[in-house]
Amino acid sequence: MATIENFATVSYTSGGVAVTRTSNLAEIELNSSLSFTKETLGDTYTVGTPVTYVLSLTNDATTPITGISVADDLGTFTLDTQELTPLAFQAPALLLINGQDNTASLTVTATDTSVTFSFPTLAAGATANIIYNATPNEFAPPAQGSFITNTAELTSDSECASGSATATVTAAEAAEIEVIKSMSPNPVVCGETVTYTIRIFNYGNIAAEDVVLTDTFTPAPTDITVFRNGIELVGTGYTYIDGTLTVPATNGDTVPAATFTRDAQTGIVTTTPGVVEYVITGTI
Repeated sequence: MATIENFATVSYTSGGVAVTRTSNLAEIELNSSLSFTKETLGDTYTVGTPVTYVLSLTNDATTPITGISVADDLGTFTLDTQELTPLAFQAPALLLINGQDNTASLTVTATDTSVTFSFPTLAAGATANIIYNATPNEFAPPAQGSFITNTAELTSDSECASGSATATVTAAEAAEIEVIKSMSPNPVVCGETVTYTIRIFNYGNIAAEDVVLTDTFTPAPTDITVFRNGIELVGTGYTYIDGTLTVPATNGDTVPAATFTRDAQTGIVTTTPGVVEYVITGTI
């Protein structure tokens, strides 16, 4: 949308003296003849998982509009003096005009910091949809409350067919658990003590709650001890029946959320997972 401003000037002579008079400033709003919106399928993102964007263009004019181009900045922002781009375009893109596939007429030009979609013409009254994916990368902030806003700028051969549209997605709130187990010593002699170490890593931005640890040992060790983060669990801290260890959710049932740090030099976000460690020993 633009504003047209206009005023008039009248020059005349009064008694031999030249005089100039200027009118008031008249203003009207000029609406684009091409309606333009941008949406996402879903309103959250996870680093490494594509987000689907839909650009919608409708020709409200009575004549075709030509030379249509839409440039998406992929969320590029400035951190101190460097520009960071948190989204990476993922080919291919799809062009539908009035619901029909017209992808063959779509030209896509992608760089590390933007992607531009162009097609030759849109008939009067027609609607075009450009559908594409962009994946949050190592510059995308994963912490709770973080968001990515990217803007698409529309241009065409007509001065009356332009505009911009934005879409915002927020970081999905979820725990992301990875479990790694090791045993020592290796090899172990029958009748000796074996140590099982279980580390639970949380790469998500919220804590994992109601965590229950279950481990079935074959062969089953005897005289076991169980430690959680260096503290021995005793009594009702766990059950051990027929070689199956269960640590219920009522005993240290939370794995803390990860922490996220953006490198001041590169802009890359590093994830430090929250971690809980169990150490179980027993005679094999």
